[in-house]
Amino acid sequence: MAAILGSIVSNLIEMVILGAVAVAGIICGRKFRDKKDAEKAAKAASAEQKQ
Repeated sequence: MAAILGSIVSNLIEMVILGAVAVAGIICGRKFRDKKDAEKAAKAASAEQKQ
């Protein structure tokens, strides 16, 4: 019984860690994408002003 409970707790801890890594990846990816889009928009606006 203790082995089963230990296995369940171990799996839950692993699931929480993997979920946290996934959420961190999504947040970082969104921030990088927003930054890249902002830089692209700034370049487009700059090029439009020059014309």
